[in-house]
Amino acid sequence: MEQVKLSTGYKSIAIRDEDDDQVVAVLRINVADAQTADRFAHIIDQLNSISARCDAEMQNWKDSHTEDQLTTEDTGDVIKVALDINNIRVKYLKEIIAALDELFGEGTIQNIYGDIVPDETALFEFVEQVIPVMNNLFGRRFEQVKKRYNTGRKGGRK
Repeated sequence: MEQVKLSTGYKSIAIRDEDDDQVVAVLRINVADAQTADRFAHIIDQLNSISARCDAEMQNWKDSHTEDQLTTEDTGDVIKVALDINNIRVKYLKEIIAALDELFGEGTIQNIYGDIVPDETALFEFVEQVIPVMNNLFGRRFEQVKKRYNTGRKGGRK
């Protein structure tokens, strides 16, 4: 049987726990998909937008409450204020998780962090760590394409 070997474009990115260096998840990204780089760039923009919308909603929430409501000594009210603010944060954190799962595959963030909603620090650390890896993968793919389709190669002339 004849065989053909092709590069499918799928690359794996191992996510390791910084404490014990164990692989906790493996991301698969298709660098042959011309839209993947655009989707990744869009997610970076989306993260900034989500963060700004979260800040705006929190500010609106604070503006709609009196100073007495925000600085109350009543334990029940203090808990309610904290829960209201946290619910706003969680809503936007879930949007960020959904955007990342859309790019890297459903359940990516859960596979990395477990069955929790990771905070902003964890999610932005993940993105900051992945950006250089993605840039490297797409840079290598670009160089491969450039080499393959260089008009100076034999057979590239008419």
